[in-house]
Amino acid sequence: MKETLDFIFAGVGGQGSVIAARMIGDAAIEAGYRVAIGETHGAGQRGGSVLSHVRLWKEGSYGPLIMDASADVVLGLEPFEALKSAARFLKDSGTVVTSDHPILPPNKNYPSMDDIFANAGKIAAKIYALDATQIAKDAGDVASLNIVVIGAAFGAGVLPINEEILKKTIAERFPKAAGINLNVFELGKKMVKQRE
Repeated sequence: MKETLDFIFAGVGGQGSVIAARMIGDAAIEAGYRVAIGETHGAGQRGGSVLSHVRLWKEGSYGPLIMDASADVVLGLEPFEALKSAARFLKDSGTVVTSDHPILPPNKNYPSMDDIFANAGKIAAKIYALDATQIAKDAGDVASLNIVVIGAAFGAGVLPINEEILKKTIAERFPKAAGINLNVFELGKKMVKQRE
């Protein structure tokens, strides 16, 4: 591992990217990492962009904000937000793990999914995608789409945290919904696919 392992969580307000970032941070601390988390918000309450920076390391001291073109992984809860974050933050050998379910803006000015993934493919070394929103909805709680993406990231091999620690963190964060959340984690892990 390089000195830090840097993640960007990208989504729109209400999708749970901030909570997902904090869950990864909590699990990483339990796994023995030092962690810094920084957040930047657009008009989150109105569906604007929300970014969370998560840095993991073993020794030394680092700030929470990730520099342009240096993130190892972009975790997207929304595909266009994932693309925008990858264009700015992802390093050349980086990975994108994202939901491929779009949140269309009111003005309908939104690129096609083919364009989003074609452009992401010019930036990322690897792209993994799944319809996290539909998986979460089918499991009984659309709000758990952020857990689906965490499961997908684990399934794609980009989270260096023990699976049992991740599951324990998820269950402790949402004890009343632990069953659904652990189920969607498993579904995300199993259903994520690398895009060619």
